[in-house]
Amino acid sequence: MLEEFENLVKNHKTCFLIAPTFPIDFKYPNIISMLKKIGADKITELTFGAKIVNEEYVKYIENNPEQKYYIASPCPTIVTMIKSQYPDLIKYLIPVVSPFIAQAKTIKKLYPEHKIIFISPCRVKASIETKEYPDLIDYTITFKELKSFFNDNKIYENNFDNINENFDSLILTKTKIYPISGGLANSSNIHNHFNENEVYVNDGIINIKNTLDTIQNNETTFKFFDLLACDGGCIGGNELNNDSLSIQEKEKTILDYKSQMETKDLISEHHIEQHKKEIENVDFSRIFN
Repeated sequence: MLEEFENLVKNHKTCFLIAPTFPIDFKYPNIISMLKKIGADKITELTFGAKIVNEEYVKYIENNPEQKYYIASPCPTIVTMIKSQYPDLIKYLIPVVSPFIAQAKTIKKLYPEHKIIFISPCRVKASIETKEYPDLIDYTITFKELKSFFNDNKIYENNFDNINENFDSLILTKTKIYPISGGLANSSNIHNHFNENEVYVNDGIINIKNTLDTIQNNETTFKFFDLLACDGGCIGGNELNNDSLSIQEKEKTILDYKSQMETKDLISEHHIEQHKKEIENVDFSRIFN
């Protein structure tokens, strides 16, 4: 079933980009050893990509102060819904790539010889967003598919309990909360550009449809909308294995991991400014057709 994936890893240098929801399904740092076991050369979180997105959002808002509404655009389900059901709102989508694509563009700049594989908790990321960037993303595997692949190849977490692995730089603690509803708004400086009652956070498809209706009908006083389609945010992704956990349990898992990593991340973050210089000419904008 995953023959293309297996061949890609075996026959090429690969860099895996893992969505920040991963602690819900995979133990850290065991997951790094497990991926190296199957042939991964480099493995990064999407936290640097999220930082880029945050900074691009702030620049866009500063450069477009007269825009009536600003709708965050990292969620492909939200973008697809607006394009198909609310075309009048396309002009309010912030034209910046998602953290996933920002990270991929960064990796392609830093390691152009590597094939890029994304590990996703979301089926829509794999079925829609990945296909928009065929020259950038070489493969997307979901959490469920990866878990199944590990099991089929008898690669188990508890076999790597005493191995101390690290992600390949590009690590940031602050943006580890991105998969939680409101993670974008709360990890960026967005609140500095709006009054307290102008930033709106919500999740879940029914809630989002209601929100988009109020925007379309000019029935809201909010200006910035941080919206994610899954319940609880990306921690409610439909390709999570541990989907029986409550939203609160999933949030706690992400926050506990964030706390666990604070000291280690500080050690690696001295690379961040150098990386930012290396990607100065990379374009992180997007166009919504």
